[in-house]
Amino acid sequence: MASMEVRSVAQRVADLCVEAQSASSTTLARLAAEYGRARVHEGQSGDGFAALAYGAVLLQMSDGVVALEVLAEAEAIATATGDAPVRLEVLVSKAKALTITGDLQRALECFREGLELARHLGDRHTEAVQLTNLGYFHGQLDESIPYEEYTRIALGIFRELGDRMRVALCLNNLAGSILRRERFVEALGCYEEAYAIAMEIGWRRGQALILGGHGGMLLRQGAVAEGLQKYVQSNAILEEVGDVFQLTRHQGIIGGLLLGLGRAAEAIPFLAEAVQSASERHYEVELAQGLQFISQAYEAIGDLPAALQALRRHCELSKAGNDRRNEDIVRNLKFEHRMAVARREAEAQESKNAELASVNAALTESLERQVELQAELERLVNTDLLTGLSNRRNMQAIGEREIARSLRTHRPLVLMIADADHFKRINDRHGHAVGDEVLVEIGARLRNTVRTVDAVARWGGEEFCLLLVETDLDGAVITAERLRRAMSRSPFETSAGPLTMTLSIGIAVLHAGTEGLSGLLLRADAALYAAKNLGRDRYFVAKPSLLTENTPQ
Repeated sequence: MASMEVRSVAQRVADLCVEAQSASSTTLARLAAEYGRARVHEGQSGDGFAALAYGAVLLQMSDGVVALEVLAEAEAIATATGDAPVRLEVLVSKAKALTITGDLQRALECFREGLELARHLGDRHTEAVQLTNLGYFHGQLDESIPYEEYTRIALGIFRELGDRMRVALCLNNLAGSILRRERFVEALGCYEEAYAIAMEIGWRRGQALILGGHGGMLLRQGAVAEGLQKYVQSNAILEEVGDVFQLTRHQGIIGGLLLGLGRAAEAIPFLAEAVQSASERHYEVELAQGLQFISQAYEAIGDLPAALQALRRHCELSKAGNDRRNEDIVRNLKFEHRMAVARREAEAQESKNAELASVNAALTESLERQVELQAELERLVNTDLLTGLSNRRNMQAIGEREIARSLRTHRPLVLMIADADHFKRINDRHGHAVGDEVLVEIGARLRNTVRTVDAVARWGGEEFCLLLVETDLDGAVITAERLRRAMSRSPFETSAGPLTMTLSIGIAVLHAGTEGLSGLLLRADAALYAAKNLGRDRYFVAKPSLLTENTPQ
């Protein structure tokens, strides 16, 4: 009975969101009036739904900040009146709004609370909705494996329940998650099935999402014209249904993919539009990503001041602890201004030899400083802001270069993927600030354990990547054991007290032939997950046809 009541609430909210697509001003005005009357009633029965409906439609229209304020009142009313079905739907909308506005910690809490409440009420449909959203949440953090896992679970439930629209949505998300691991054929199958369903049931927004995802895959494969055409079709539908958030994401995705293909000049207009839209609507995740990409794009075309300006805004959005770096960038920007002033003065004072000599000296100093700024910009672009290690982008460049050298000189090379065991528990119990302290210490212990000629990078989340040059299998095993013991030999001192940490490691030795970085990464990743599955705190060595186990000493 409770499940039927929850589904009734969810369906009514969904109907209002659909209505808002075709008559947004009328629907919003009516809901605003109902919400206003509900506030006067001060939490009587049914008032929670009025606030929920208004907040959900605001969110549908991409006003995440105001939607959060209204949804907070809806949650308070539903809690006070004991209206569990309404409260569950509030948690669903609230988690989406928090993800859009960049408050990822609170979003994760809402996802978990919503999942628990859905299971308590026996509402499998809303449980699957939360699992879908939780997968998308992990996708925002570039965590492709949990993104895929949550989406597959939700897909199974929706197939069982016969919800074809949600099946199409999950297939689209599943394709996006597996694309990050370059499984193109599998992703194409998901897109084709999803689009067929969306066309059959007339789901316009779904058609747009799937076309956009397919377009992104084509761009990744280098089919630029075909990929952009898919996005043009997708964006036309998104404008038709009023989905500003997804339009903003698409512009950022297109720009990022073009940048990755070395077409920085073409990427800049897309990225600029994404940054402007995200800034106006408080889409913090999209804004940070867009600023990072547009900084790289401006650097690629040689516009250093614009690159620095975008990078400065990106750093301002980063977590606490980057204040010093922000101040350095501000000083650099001020120096750029003084350089421009010096140039103008030099042009105006050409007739005065003494003053001209002084200005020429200033220009020489400015040019030298510009070289320093270029080096600093390259360092920032290639460095993980939290740990100070190389970032994924830089490690990929190092890996390609070292693999080519190793194959050319017939010297051995080893790649390792290391993952902090049970790291999620630290974030759950102590918060992300303590988790960040642990990540910094892991990075330091890794860097201090390997040689200076070896490369160490933060690969994403709690994963790290190590590249050991001129190292054979025996050397790799010795190093892996040292790394494992470096983590477990002593507790990590944090603001929450000493914490114990262990490490699982996947090892892949480069084999003669034409193996590239992607193949080496896949084998190391498979070895890592083998280590995880067999108990953690150990390493595995990947071979062409088998995995070799090693347990802790």
